Amino acid sequence: MVLFYYDFPPFRVTAPLSGWPEHLRVERKQSHEEIDQQDLQKIVNFWNPQLARRSLAERFEAGASLWLIRSTGQLAGYGWTLTGRTVRPYFLPLGASDVHLFDFLVFPEYRGRRINPSLVIYILDQLSREDRSRAYIEVAEWNHSELTSLSKTAFHVLGVARKTSLLGGTIVEWQRDRANQDHRA
Repeated sequence: MVLFYYDFPPFRVTAPLSGWPEHLRVERKQSHEEIDQQDLQKIVNFWNPQLARRSLAERFEAGASLWLIRSTGQLAGYGWTLTGRTVRPYFLPLGASDVHLFDFLVFPEYRGRRINPSLVIYILDQLSREDRSRAYIEVAEWNHSELTSLSKTAFHVLGVARKTSLLGGTIVEWQRDRANQDHRA
C-alpha cells in the first residue's frame, strides 16, 4: 500500500472552498438513519449487500462519517472518515486529532470526471475547520487511477508499506527503497 498524509494548517480555515464545481454537492452523514433509502440501496447493492449493511453499521457505531458526493443531484460516490483511530489495525498509530480517510468509491457512470479528487478536497477543507492535525489515506500500489486521483489533492506520499496481523498484533514492513519513488501518475 502507498500511504499518504496531509498536515492541516495550524489555524482554522474560514474562507469558503474556491473553484468548487456548481454541479457537485457533498453531504456528511453521521448515522444510518440520515441516509436516503435510494442512496442506501445504491451503496449497499454495489458490492455484497449483506456485508455492506454490516459494514455501514459497524462504521457508524465506531463514530465514522460517510461523505456522499452528488453530481447534478445524483449520488456519484462516497468516502469515509474516522477521527482519532481506524476501524481495523493501521500502519501507524493515530493521534486524537488525526483523521483516517478510507473506502472511497465513485460509481462507474461517474468515473473520469474528477469526482474522487473533488470529494477528497472537499473533505479536507471541511475537516480543516474542525482543528484536525493530520489526515491519512492509503491506496493499493496497483490502483493507478486512485494514485492519479490523489495526485490532484494536497496529500503527500508518506511511504510504501505492507501490513500483516499476527497473534493479535500488527506487523508493518516499510519499503524504504520504494518509498522515495514518485507514485503519482
